[in-house]
Amino acid sequence: MKDKTVLVLGGYGHFGARIVRALAASPGITVIAGGRHPPATMTDQAGAPLAGVRCLAIDAAAPDLVERLRASGAGLLIHGAGPFQGQDYAVACACIEAGLDYIDLADGRQFVRDFPAWLDAPARQAGCSVISGASTLPALSSAVVDALAARLDQLEEIDMVIAPAQASPLGLATVQAVLGYCGSAFPVWWQGRWQEMVGWGSPQTAQFARLPPRLAAPCDVPDHDVLQQRWPQLQGVRFRAALELPFLQRCLAGLAYVRQLGLPLPMPLLCRLLARCGRWFDRFGSDLGGMRVSVRGQRNGQRLECHWDLTAPMLHGPEIPTFAAIVLARRWAAGQPLPVGAHVCVGLLELAEFQDEFARWGIHSQISAPAGH
Repeated sequence: MKDKTVLVLGGYGHFGARIVRALAASPGITVIAGGRHPPATMTDQAGAPLAGVRCLAIDAAAPDLVERLRASGAGLLIHGAGPFQGQDYAVACACIEAGLDYIDLADGRQFVRDFPAWLDAPARQAGCSVISGASTLPALSSAVVDALAARLDQLEEIDMVIAPAQASPLGLATVQAVLGYCGSAFPVWWQGRWQEMVGWGSPQTAQFARLPPRLAAPCDVPDHDVLQQRWPQLQGVRFRAALELPFLQRCLAGLAYVRQLGLPLPMPLLCRLLARCGRWFDRFGSDLGGMRVSVRGQRNGQRLECHWDLTAPMLHGPEIPTFAAIVLARRWAAGQPLPVGAHVCVGLLELAEFQDEFARWGIHSQISAPAGH
């Protein structure tokens, strides 16, 4: 049935395959794994064929994309074919024209920030829901901030750090997204004013609840804009990433410095090289990743700081960027309509809605705050 069929674009890729497996195990949902060169069959983690999953050859850049979407029989498309930095909104536009709802896993700052302005009017006219940023950022991060902000009278600062395990599998699109802004300056709202920070430059020590301290460096993500828009009273929003091995973190800082100098570098070649060579260092790392979101503000006239910590064992960290899209797709398939129009995935999910997925993968999360709060 059309209204229960989900087409995952990039459905055999780094994140798309995880979404396909999760939705294939969800009662009442028919799943299509789509892409330019799909396999004959999709398999589960053990390598066994996934029953009921259809593979479809479909090219996001094809001139007949709208017709192919209509012919697929899907009612919802999940776009997981990144990187989204530099992409346009052609897939979302095609979904609107074809009458499909749309969710993407985009974490490109401009792509997510400008999404509603470009697509809200046509989406409302067509009666479709199109949602961008249904990933760790900003879907999960904003849900965490919502939960922490409820403990404050006034929210003033948000500080986020993500810490992947060294041995976590890396897709080429992820490496391309990371290196895309390495060495580039971008604006960050911090200490009550817009300041420029350099992607992956000037790493500093970050603390975690269940992980050893790591070096963390600035990343250009949608949260810099969308969280500041959601809470205009904020004095600062900061996001950093912390690789497990200090050597690799300093290598990225060195690469950032070289790019700042304006020296030409073969970035496509470097992306492929780093995606492959990063595996050489896995023996020096672990299978443990994490994330910390800290908020600061006022409660009863006193300054208060709260933290949310996540710890992902057994290399399960790469599952986390898929959770928001999975939860929304299940909600949609259960007959709970997604909001009509174009939306950034901020305020659409509550932190509690992620708990079942955390538990499924043995991921631990906790909120820590001063006693009495």
